[in-house]
Amino acid sequence: MKISSESTRYLTGIVGTWCLLTLFSACIHDNREDCPQGIHVQLYSATPCSTDTIYPAGNALHLYVFDNNGVLVATGHDGEAALRRDYTHTLQVSDGLFTVLAWMGVEDTYFDTPADGKSVVTREDVLFRLRRTAQRSVAMGDHKVYYGESEIVYLPNPEQYGSIFKTTRINLQEQTNRINVTVEGLAEATHYEVVIESRNGAMTVGGKPAADKLVEYPAATQVTTDGVLQASFTTLKLLTGLSTTLVVRSTTDGTELYRGDLLGTLLLKNPDVDLACDHDFNIAFTTADQCGCGIYTLMEIWVNNWLVHSYSADLK
Repeated sequence: MKISSESTRYLTGIVGTWCLLTLFSACIHDNREDCPQGIHVQLYSATPCSTDTIYPAGNALHLYVFDNNGVLVATGHDGEAALRRDYTHTLQVSDGLFTVLAWMGVEDTYFDTPADGKSVVTREDVLFRLRRTAQRSVAMGDHKVYYGESEIVYLPNPEQYGSIFKTTRINLQEQTNRINVTVEGLAEATHYEVVIESRNGAMTVGGKPAADKLVEYPAATQVTTDGVLQASFTTLKLLTGLSTTLVVRSTTDGTELYRGDLLGTLLLKNPDVDLACDHDFNIAFTTADQCGCGIYTLMEIWVNNWLVHSYSADLK
């Protein structure tokens, strides 16, 4: 007997529906393993001050999923994540309330991760520390680190609702800063150095600073042909309360031309600076040898072209 193509399509539909119902029934009544559930994670970066969206690329991506009790239940990793609008990383978890924490740029070249991250159990655990020799940290160059977390994601009971995957988007916020310092007016600028010291060299998986010793950030330094000392730094996130200090001093005898709180005395004296949005800073010192004897006095300090101190005016 010859079966028409229409009958074939009808029978195929019945068989397909039966298979789906059978699988769904097994998912509902038998085993949660038949009902995979999870979270599709999408990532982007936009500061609170800008509507521009970027997609950081070429960095290691680490994902941590915490349940409603703050306990780690799943992790994910992409060693060379090239983020874009359609990038998705899927994490498999079962039913419950979850928050996904995301880090980009936590790479072994620059950071020590305790037990390769295996010691992470809660979001208060230390995720990484800057690599260092004695007190001085490794130079990060133009490397950037990002952190973000999702809104709470709810996955229902698979025994009642079957296989469900939810999508969440994470806004990654930069956790690094670049600081360029110039010192003008020194007769022998090669005999001076600029140093930044801070206690911000370690962070928890939840994006908070962890207890740490004072770390000294190395500078990329040069002296221009007209005698201006230039020093460029990349630091981890600048936060108040972590004793972050900027020092300009002689390498000959250790005499300090300047020592001050990088945030309270310098950066935040510029009313236009917003640490949540700004990550690049230019600090310019001008000096003068007022006695002609090689003893220098600071005259002005500028932060991003804003005059924050004028010592010549203060001395009047």
